[in-house]
Amino acid sequence: MATSIEALTRDWGRADDVNLYLDRCQHDTPTDVVSRVWTLIKTRRSKISKVVDFGAGDGRFAIGGEYERYIGYEIDPQRRRKLQLPNRARIIHSCAFSSSITDASLCLGNPPFVRNQDLPRDWRRRAAAVIEKRTGVTVSGLANAWQYFALLALASTKPDGLVALVMPFEWVSRPSASALRDFIAHNKWDVAVHRLHDETFNHVLTTSSITLIDKNTTDGSWTYFADRGNTTFRSMPSSTGSQSGLIHYSRRSGDREVFARRGLSPGTQEVLTLTEQERVDNDLHIRTDVVRCVTSLRVISGACRSLTRAVFDKKYRDSGAKCWLIRTDRVPTSRLKKYLERVPEEKRKTSTCDLRDKWWRFTLPESPSILVASGFNGARPKAVRNAIGAVAVGSVSGIFGLTAQRARELTNALHVARFRSRIVAHSNGLRKVEIGQLETFLTRHFHRGRPRASRS
Repeated sequence: MATSIEALTRDWGRADDVNLYLDRCQHDTPTDVVSRVWTLIKTRRSKISKVVDFGAGDGRFAIGGEYERYIGYEIDPQRRRKLQLPNRARIIHSCAFSSSITDASLCLGNPPFVRNQDLPRDWRRRAAAVIEKRTGVTVSGLANAWQYFALLALASTKPDGLVALVMPFEWVSRPSASALRDFIAHNKWDVAVHRLHDETFNHVLTTSSITLIDKNTTDGSWTYFADRGNTTFRSMPSSTGSQSGLIHYSRRSGDREVFARRGLSPGTQEVLTLTEQERVDNDLHIRTDVVRCVTSLRVISGACRSLTRAVFDKKYRDSGAKCWLIRTDRVPTSRLKKYLERVPEEKRKTSTCDLRDKWWRFTLPESPSILVASGFNGARPKAVRNAIGAVAVGSVSGIFGLTAQRARELTNALHVARFRSRIVAHSNGLRKVEIGQLETFLTRHFHRGRPRASRS
């Protein structure tokens, strides 16, 4: 008798968190992607005995491949639907992390594209414990769901096994996936990453890949391929697609006064940042109750090099953008208290807010010298000197510790730097520069305390 999904997920955490996670897991893999996965597998293995799929869904990966036995794990019994599976295939309705398989010839599938913020707390804790016990890898708290499944796949395949998973292409470079990459590199397994077109998964805001990790090797080579659009792939010289290769990630030197930092994540921008109209409607005072903030640089021209009061008023305040951040570095005024008390519970029900003694209280950061967009479509991210002392929020990063003159010089350097060819694709033509890569830029562009406008 099938066990209900409520019983299977009872120990995962709050029902709302579990339902959100399950809802974001349940997306069918396009059949052409399933076919392409099997095509790539056949280039590496002519004979496959045992196959395991830890996110089986309706079992579509069981169709189209040659193997002796297929075992799929799927937490939701309702996902079975009408597909007629081969006699040699079966699906187990249970949590993938209850499995103790170690002898699979192949692990394949499309693990969930769920952000770390949306993982049920107890599911994450249990999955991390399983991974650490079976691989010795401590999973980062910033790891998204697919990383847990990728490590489970590696633990479940034989020493000469093969893993073939649909994963975000950015896993090849993002810091949050470093533990997975280090584990693979330590074991000297071959990796072949096939970048798919952005349109492959319309519901996922990331560039996807078909990644093959071959354990039957000691070379430890990494190769990259790009989708030609006709079911074939072309070779790429690097993960960025260019000869230049990736801008590496650096850590901030402890004694360096100039450094980069990601934008504030207040917990919920919806109510902790306000538009000008929202500020006026709630009678919140500038400087006393709220401070200027920037949550995006999209509205600013790429030629703009300084965020002045005039630019802020025109592009943010008068256009209805979220541009005011509540002050949390002082006792709230009666006006601000009144506003916070009126916020509906459903609008402040986030994992970050739930962990706080006071749901709205965060450490108010300093204002950066330069504001930098983390995402960009052109040759480089937008960057402006922060002439009005706005706080960087969300996708806007900051560079700190510069005098006004040095901020001008470094902003000029950022406006001619070539980033695009050295950043891994994110989604829909978008690139994202990470803080560690900005740190590398700072290291390379400061010489004797002065930035150089290099095009490196």
